[in-house]
Amino acid sequence: MKQLKYLSTAMLSALSVVVFAQSEPSKPSFEKQVYINGEGDIYVQKQLPMYLKFSTEPNGKNYDLKGKKPEYSEPMYLDTEGPNYIRSKYAVDPETGKTVQPLQEVLYEVNADGLAPVTTLRFDNAPRYTSGGTTYFGKNLTFSLTPRDGVSGVKNTQYALGGGYSDYSNDVSVSKEGAQTLYYYSVDYVGNDEKTKSSDFTVDLTAPKTTYEVVGINKGGNILAPGTKLKLTSTDNLSGVKTTYYNFDGGNSKGYYGQVPMTGLGDGEHVFKYYAVDNVKNMEGGDGGASASTFKFYLDRIPPVPAHEVKGDQYKGNYLYISPRTTIALAATDNKAGVKNIYYRIDGGERGTYSSEFKMPDVRGVHNVKYDANDLVENLSGNKYINVFMDNEGPETGIIYANPQFMDRDTLFITSESDITLRTRDDASGVKSVEYSIDGGGFKTYSQFNLPSEGYHTIKFRSTDNVKNKETEKTSSAYVDNIAPEIFVKFSIEAIGSKKGLPVYPNYTRMYVAATDKKVGTDKIMYSMDGGALTLYSSAQTLDASEMSRFRKNKKYEVKVVAKDKLGNTSEKMVEFYVGKDDN
Repeated sequence: MKQLKYLSTAMLSALSVVVFAQSEPSKPSFEKQVYINGEGDIYVQKQLPMYLKFSTEPNGKNYDLKGKKPEYSEPMYLDTEGPNYIRSKYAVDPETGKTVQPLQEVLYEVNADGLAPVTTLRFDNAPRYTSGGTTYFGKNLTFSLTPRDGVSGVKNTQYALGGGYSDYSNDVSVSKEGAQTLYYYSVDYVGNDEKTKSSDFTVDLTAPKTTYEVVGINKGGNILAPGTKLKLTSTDNLSGVKTTYYNFDGGNSKGYYGQVPMTGLGDGEHVFKYYAVDNVKNMEGGDGGASASTFKFYLDRIPPVPAHEVKGDQYKGNYLYISPRTTIALAATDNKAGVKNIYYRIDGGERGTYSSEFKMPDVRGVHNVKYDANDLVENLSGNKYINVFMDNEGPETGIIYANPQFMDRDTLFITSESDITLRTRDDASGVKSVEYSIDGGGFKTYSQFNLPSEGYHTIKFRSTDNVKNKETEKTSSAYVDNIAPEIFVKFSIEAIGSKKGLPVYPNYTRMYVAATDKKVGTDKIMYSMDGGALTLYSSAQTLDASEMSRFRKNKKYEVKVVAKDKLGNTSEKMVEFYVGKDDN
């Protein structure tokens, strides 16, 4: 017979030390015992003592068996794990009392069980991630316990997760988030209880959280410059962020590995979607990121459109002519962000920021302005140009008096027939208007004119060019003389009579002709005799008939005298007379 050993019943108390997330709850104690299964197999806890007895009748008196070594046999302990036997060497036939042939042993089997069950743990149905000695699980986590016992068999398996022990039967779902400790053990039918096992783990049911940041030039946070980037920051409270994703306008998602540029995006509105996935596959925004966060923005790639306006005096010719009074106004329009600044430089000078209308340099000649503009997200327009000609001088006007005219000392004499012309010139924008006034009257628009009335006159005149530069008023004067000379005819002797109402002179008379002009003087005197050609009169002898055989007796004479002054004003006088005797 194998030796039987005795062990006192042991109690395994719950540990008070916090292993991970929680301490082990109180564990029940298990009595060491004998177990007989349905087939009649006997199992005894190996540490229990055994006292052997026998009876000669089924319900008769029991007799203690005495071993040869009482110190080991009263009681005795089973020494072998598993089957142990009490035996008789040969079987005896109850009827005949003889040894059964062939020879057979008689065996009484007792199973010693001193080993506790062994339970294995398995986690299923959830993503797993381990970092820094911590194991993380995602959603839908379950665990299963599988106990094994080689002798009496497993009687019960228990577990504790955040509370007291419960009997285990089937897979258990874990729906609580956070760090947890699972305690578990099994006990067999003879009271051998497994040393409590534990597993520390963390359940992560919460998706990461991602925020964005606009890095670079922007307006109001949602109007972005082409050079602006988007920065994503993802955080996770447990298993940590595995990957952050993003896409533009519903396109394919990409992993985020650094600030995202605006490359490939056109001007206009865009949607930036972003989300993160942690190490146990919790996805921000749900599966596929369908409800992920979005950032709607306007990418402003279009620079402002600058423009200018020339205000005031101006005229378009070979150049755009302006005056010192002209101002330049600059403006710009922008499609989205708005105009920040307008910049300009004059004649290649230093670049300045436009604030108000300005004038061009007051230097005659060509000038230019180069200007551009940027918007509030620093899109810079191309250069535009203004080319102008500064016309800061008025026209020059002169006066021309046509013939007839005569200059005597400081006085110009003309007639009402003398055309007066104003000649003007302007080498830049050109003449727009010419005006004149006579004798202090109102100014009139110029066209060729005359001075109709006799006397002294003052003419004022001026011109204006196409950019309103006015000439300094000028003055000219002239004397209008429309009066012809006065003709005087004298005879050297008084008439000696009359004939037919006309005076009669002797043939030796001399006829004298003269003319006077009060203003410019007589230029010439001419005469004709009896309808003949005009002859220049030089002296009285020209009309001396006695010497020139012109005056004859008994003849009627008609003498035409013409006098012109130095302006051509002409007077005539007809003289009729007889030479000879009178009628008396």
